[in-house]
Amino acid sequence: MDKYNCEICGKKHAIYTSLEIPFPRIISEIEEKERDNRVKEIDGFYIVDDTLLFANGWVNIEVEGKEFPFFYWKTWTSISKEKFMDNLEELNSGNVIEFDGKLEEDLPFYLNSIDLKSKTLIQAANEGMIVEILIQEESKLKEDQSKPISEKRMIEIMQMIHHHPKREKSVNLDKTFRVRLLEELEKTQGYLKSDKNFAINIGTGTTLFQIVSNEMLETKRYRELGFGLHLSFDDSFDEMNEEISKFRSKEYSKRFDFYNLDDIPTYQIDLGTNIDELVVLVQSILIEVYGENIEMIEMDSFEI
Repeated sequence: MDKYNCEICGKKHAIYTSLEIPFPRIISEIEEKERDNRVKEIDGFYIVDDTLLFANGWVNIEVEGKEFPFFYWKTWTSISKEKFMDNLEELNSGNVIEFDGKLEEDLPFYLNSIDLKSKTLIQAANEGMIVEILIQEESKLKEDQSKPISEKRMIEIMQMIHHHPKREKSVNLDKTFRVRLLEELEKTQGYLKSDKNFAINIGTGTTLFQIVSNEMLETKRYRELGFGLHLSFDDSFDEMNEEISKFRSKEYSKRFDFYNLDDIPTYQIDLGTNIDELVVLVQSILIEVYGENIEMIEMDSFEI
């Protein structure tokens, strides 16, 4: 089931199963000019101020009768730098090492999940380090992770996206989606002028796709700095197949370049500085591929 019938509004709503937080919150808050001195990266792990170590891992939640994991959120946990360094040899041997830690980000649908105590399991694999985060502290998140949740609970979580009172109050602005998107694009002009990469997450609670600086695309068509679209469809989940089919059926999909990035079908297009075309494409994809009410769509821009 990739959609469910909503008893509140009578419409069919999409079920979002993934979330990825690209950087630990603490790194996002460090000024770029300080990052080279304060932040080090080791195989996808980050060390800040030579004391704090952050691992990027999956918080998985099963749903009864669904393929595991149904909800899969990639977020950050902090673990002991000393224990991590002491176990590098064991990790390189492929052994699973457990680390005590705590969540470093709030997850959607779970109030006050930041700082929850966790068990972080790390194992080296051909594709890199596999990190799974198991919540240890008593919480709703631990309860949901301890056994497959019911379909009723899954819909309850999705209603927090589609009909959460606080969210609707903050998103249902007087400004239209087009105006809000143009304002968000205007914010990124500073990144473009400074030759900085950026992304704008487009979605409702979870990211559906991204607007990115065209420097980040696999193939850049325009010489000048500008905008690109990046769409990823994880076809290992049946829920994504309908969206993939809808996208491929549209005439505009033929203008996108296809890539198989980490075995995930990915479509990208360089639009340069053509803002009007970008806005039209974003609106079309949201409505025609994802079946969204664009006036409820959120967006968030950040430097990469």
